[in-house]
Amino acid sequence: MAPTPPTIVSLKQSFLTTQTRLLSQPLTPSRAWHASNTTPHQEDNANNTPLPPKAVDDALFKLNHRLHQHARRVYAPQATRHVAEQIDQLYWNAAEAATRGDEGEEEDGGGDGTAPGLNGELGEEAWLVVGADLTDPAVLATLPATWDSDTPDPSSLEERRYAELAGELQVLAEQRRAAAERVTRLRRMRGVLEPFSSPTSTSAPGDGATAEDVDGDVQENLVTRNGEVEAELQKMRMLLARVGGRVGRLKEGDGERESSVGSLFSERSGGGAGVEDVEMEERAKVGLLLERF
Repeated sequence: MAPTPPTIVSLKQSFLTTQTRLLSQPLTPSRAWHASNTTPHQEDNANNTPLPPKAVDDALFKLNHRLHQHARRVYAPQATRHVAEQIDQLYWNAAEAATRGDEGEEEDGGGDGTAPGLNGELGEEAWLVVGADLTDPAVLATLPATWDSDTPDPSSLEERRYAELAGELQVLAEQRRAAAERVTRLRRMRGVLEPFSSPTSTSAPGDGATAEDVDGDVQENLVTRNGEVEAELQKMRMLLARVGGRVGRLKEGDGERESSVGSLFSERSGGGAGVEDVEMEERAKVGLLLERF
């Protein structure tokens, strides 16, 4: 995997660290000074005596010690990092101010369609705007495939890294577009198939549910194994067996019932004919019911 290109913060911090290291180097007298200190001056007899080496070494030791302490306090790594971050922020602020200035000139003078205008449309250089949303397909469409450089170098690490990242962004944008289209299609299909879903409400309109909640779903298939139709048919078979048994017993005891009914209603004038008519009508109804099945 290719190493990550250095950022502005890392470059500036490295530069500041190098400069502070140079400023923290111990001081030493030059050869010219040593020569002038050891060579007697005939024109100045008062200062003709050279400085002793021990005194020079002691003074240099104390000076270098104070210089080292000063470098540790002033040029600390945290301070260097802070300065590098401030320089990076200045770069961003300058770029943003320049972009805003270009946008203002194009809005005032009509523009050439290369940057966002008054209507909010994105131009050809929308990706250069600070804080541009690189997940927006309109911004990704303006992203060039290669790094625009005055001296293109195919072996440059930054250019190859930019080409890889731009390609990955294009692929991810296409995958996101396909996923969004699939989600839209599935949602549309769910809306179409919503009436065929299982009933979610069995309450009546009087129980606080609306007519749409009660009648909005399509009736489920009743002709299934162990379904409602099969249960009702089983009940009907049991009912038919009971009705058939009752009708058989009625046929067997026909004569006895007629005699008992005649003796019961013989004393009443015209009452026997009415009862017989009712019994005949009931038997006719039972017979019609049995013929249907």
